[in-house]
Amino acid sequence: MVIKEISKSEFDSFSKTHVLGSFFQSSTYGTLLGKYGYTDMYVGGYKNDKLVCAFMMLTKSISINVKYGYSPRGFLLDYFDNELLTDFSLSIKKYFSKKGFAFIKINPIITLNIVNSDGTKTLNSLSNKLVVDLENLGYKKLKDNVYFESMLPKYNPIVNLKNFKYELLDSKLQNKISKISTKGLNLIKGDFYNLNSLYELTKRKDDITSDFYKTMYKLFDEKNMIDLFLVEVDYHEYLLNLQDDYQTEATINEKINRIFQMKPSDKNIYNEKMNSDRKLYEINEEISGVNKKIQANVLKEIVAGALVIKNNNVVYIHTSGFDKTFSKLLPNHFLHYNLINHYKNEGFSFLDLNGITGDFSKDNPYRGLNDFKLSWNPKVYEYIGEFDFIINQTKYSLLWSTKMLHKEFENKTFIR
Repeated sequence: MVIKEISKSEFDSFSKTHVLGSFFQSSTYGTLLGKYGYTDMYVGGYKNDKLVCAFMMLTKSISINVKYGYSPRGFLLDYFDNELLTDFSLSIKKYFSKKGFAFIKINPIITLNIVNSDGTKTLNSLSNKLVVDLENLGYKKLKDNVYFESMLPKYNPIVNLKNFKYELLDSKLQNKISKISTKGLNLIKGDFYNLNSLYELTKRKDDITSDFYKTMYKLFDEKNMIDLFLVEVDYHEYLLNLQDDYQTEATINEKINRIFQMKPSDKNIYNEKMNSDRKLYEINEEISGVNKKIQANVLKEIVAGALVIKNNNVVYIHTSGFDKTFSKLLPNHFLHYNLINHYKNEGFSFLDLNGITGDFSKDNPYRGLNDFKLSWNPKVYEYIGEFDFIINQTKYSLLWSTKMLHKEFENKTFIR
């Protein structure tokens, strides 16, 4: 196989039609990371003058004579064609050995298992065999991460938009969705000038800078590959809905009180009365809080937002967040439910919720994250994992023994 560098346009044309193509394997993403410490390069493998394999790779020099590469979501080739995989692997090893590379890191979109919500798995025997084949070719299988230890999530919940139906959701989630329709929330489409609002919602959970968001938005917007959505609460609308809720509950409360006066010893009636009294109190407290906002001339506020990348028939929630002081409004539920329906109506096939942990126990420190994403009835794909394809064993061993690789990959939050 002949290995050579190809142009960005050649690579993008190949990636768009490849079954493993994703926004991670695009010149847009390569250009983005090229502005943050990496050099992006595009490599093709040719057989009989035909491009049969390709990949975008981020490269970095660790020392004068040592480089490494990282191909996010892996090479674009048929991994299950062992002859092709072998030819390609030996060819790129020879090619990059001459260029001073120690290794190339990959984490392919190859499904190892389908994971059920309780953590049980449907095994893929072909993918399990592939792990062995890769190791035999010199790919070092890195330790599987349970949480988010690797460059990209290993467990990925993906919603099939074609099959998504409100009626198939859990009754608890249906109840929450019905409640948020009365909270005065609206989904609005933002643009470059709204990125600071998103940054304020997400900066507490990662160290991605606002500059990164702005650069990313500009690059992907040029290709019509990105959307910014914000959730806004309209306090006037919210107040009207609360007043309607109060009147409805007050009517119920009045009826219950009349019955309670006639049956003061009936425990069921007493419990109904206490429940209705509590609801009235809570609604009244909400009305008081909203009135304070309006009196302070705060008529609308941004309470949640998401940055969504579009690639072929898949949309990927790259970043999302909400203001936890507005948790009672359920803005995150409103955001995701409306995003799912928006992209379903737009004709997209899949929505990637962007990673969960592999710990499905009650003791999982990220249980809230898992439970929230699993509530949308996604299929959870456990990918094959992370590998270092060793180009030069001596250089690779030296990097690990001197802990240079530990330092290099400690901070990886920008690669998302």
